[in-house]
Amino acid sequence: MKHITVMLALVALRVCGENISDGYCVDGKCFVVHEHRASFDDAQSVCQEKGGHLMTVRTEKTASVLGGLLNGTSGDFWIGLKHQCSDSNDGLKGYKWVNGDNTTDFINWKTHLSVCSPRCASVSHKVLKWSERACNDRIQGYLCEYDNPGYCPPLSINASVSYQTHFGFSAQEDLKEIPKFSNATLQPLRTRHMCVEGAWYQAPWSCEALGGGCEYKCIQEGQINTCICPPGFTIDINNRVTCNKQDDDPCTHAGCEHTCTRRGETFECKCPPGLYLGADGKSCKSCNPGFHMEGGVCVDVNECESAPCEHECINTEGSYHCECFKGHIKSVENMHKCNMHCTEFPCPAKCDSNSNGPQCDCPRGFLLEEQFCIDIDECDSDFCDHKCENTVGGFQCSCKEGFVIKDGTKCIRENFEGSGSSTTFEDFIPTSRSPTDMTVSISAASLLGIMVCIFLCILLLACLARSIMRRLSKMHHYDMDEGHHEILNFQEVIINKHCVQQTFPNRYLKRDI
Repeated sequence: MKHITVMLALVALRVCGENISDGYCVDGKCFVVHEHRASFDDAQSVCQEKGGHLMTVRTEKTASVLGGLLNGTSGDFWIGLKHQCSDSNDGLKGYKWVNGDNTTDFINWKTHLSVCSPRCASVSHKVLKWSERACNDRIQGYLCEYDNPGYCPPLSINASVSYQTHFGFSAQEDLKEIPKFSNATLQPLRTRHMCVEGAWYQAPWSCEALGGGCEYKCIQEGQINTCICPPGFTIDINNRVTCNKQDDDPCTHAGCEHTCTRRGETFECKCPPGLYLGADGKSCKSCNPGFHMEGGVCVDVNECESAPCEHECINTEGSYHCECFKGHIKSVENMHKCNMHCTEFPCPAKCDSNSNGPQCDCPRGFLLEEQFCIDIDECDSDFCDHKCENTVGGFQCSCKEGFVIKDGTKCIRENFEGSGSSTTFEDFIPTSRSPTDMTVSISAASLLGIMVCIFLCILLLACLARSIMRRLSKMHHYDMDEGHHEILNFQEVIINKHCVQQTFPNRYLKRDI
């Protein structure tokens, strides 16, 4: 109830719209243009009656807003500067802002001469600099400034919205700070909304405030507010505030896929953003690939703007294609790239002269020889399993009957690995590739042969090592036996020598021997 009371009070004080041409709100302030002849004091009184004062222009940003508001106007307009005949070093030449705050970051005098007389400042669309003139002059208009607390953000950034502020000016989507108690109409459903203390409320609201936002009449039943229509009309089920003619609404049986808007006795189907109306006037369709929506119609996308081609790009309807400069041909691997290409034989190399002598390049599959490009015969390198045919700048592999080509160079038997392929040599379309693009591969038979050879070599080395070890072992035993006999003979000599002095039992001699 408190909000409703405040709304009714402010609505009663709303600025008359008959002499208001434009307005704008930014940084918590609203500025309104009045095209009504008045003296400085009369203009200040009108602004004060509505809770504001003449506009102060104290920053570059406010000066920019001032220029936008005066665009399209003619004549001079009062701003809130009045001479007080006081010494001042702030650049205002003794003038004072009407709100009593004399701080300023912006000075824009037409002349810097100081004259102490009852003079006030005005501006115009042609001369935005501050001009001094007699305060009792009745000039074409004035600009008021109001505080804008509790404002709302834009109601929508995707749909068309119109705003009617309680200051008396209307605005479209460019208004970013919507004053509280402003009304908003959102298209295409024509729903109505009101800004209250930073939040939007959809109609119908309280019947005591602007008739609840109803087009015809608002009734209140307890805490519920409802819009009604006169006889012969029904309430619009989409917005609940506007009235449609009963039984004669063309949208009733229009069959629109999305939204239907009444146009007098006819209707118009509408599509959401990103779709366009089909030829039947009812269904909604999206743009085909290579097109984008612009102004409600599908427009061709110019893919060439992103420079996708290495040389030259040709835009077409819904697509594009690349072209190469003379002496080049499109790459098979990447159609956006271009490779050098010989069109005459012998093929001259492409050379660039510099301080180190000419630098020459040849197409892929050619070798440079005295500033001429000589074709490489790739078939000499056995890239193909079966048959090879040298071509200009490349080669072609093919297979014998009963085999099919694989990976461009290999030949495998038909139905190999369950492939079910029955392609014969006669049906095979050769593939031309450059040796620089070839990948070295080993067939299964070759790989098996290599593994067998490695195994036999390891086995042979093992046998050889075993034979060497056995020979070394025999030599070692021979050396041990020979040494042992020498030791035994040496003992025998010693025993015989001592036998002269000492006699041993026969059993010990036999044992030593």
